[in-house]
Amino acid sequence: MMKLLILLLLLVSTASSLSFAHHKPDYLRQRCPEEINGMRRHYANNLSIANMNKLVYNSKLETKILEKLESFEGCPDKSVEHEDGFIFGLNARNWMGFQLHVASLARSMEIACVETRCGNNKDLILSVVMDSGKSPILAGPPGTRCSENRTADSNGLCSLKTSRKSGKYVRKEGWASEVGGVIDGWFGWK
Repeated sequence: MMKLLILLLLLVSTASSLSFAHHKPDYLRQRCPEEINGMRRHYANNLSIANMNKLVYNSKLETKILEKLESFEGCPDKSVEHEDGFIFGLNARNWMGFQLHVASLARSMEIACVETRCGNNKDLILSVVMDSGKSPILAGPPGTRCSENRTADSNGLCSLKTSRKSGKYVRKEGWASEVGGVIDGWFGWK
């Protein structure tokens, strides 16, 4: 009897999680910024936006999407919401309005995407979050007015500079840079 009760509890919990199970496959983590950056390249080139940032994927932002989806019980209508410096595109799959919205925000730097299942029919929902950024849109040839920690890539987007030695991102300015400089000196990495 106890085994049957445990089995029943497992089945109920599995069934309830299927309606809100989130999928974060690596292909989505790669495809999401690639597609959005493709639209951003188009906008930067056609509208002469000089400081359009290339978005990088931040998997930590996926939890923000999941938290936001909880308030809609996993089944949001198509909407754009601004909250705490982030822009959420809920139920954004094949929605040109949201695609235009995120592609035109030159100053954003990070993005995350999550696919979830909604309702009884288990429709696949795509939701996106990105930071709203802090700098204004600047006019000019694409990639000519990137911020100091970014450089123009071959497509006219402003990409994070990488260290030639490690292939990792350049350390931010401030105390972390000073401490990092000392450590680099200790190990002869300068």
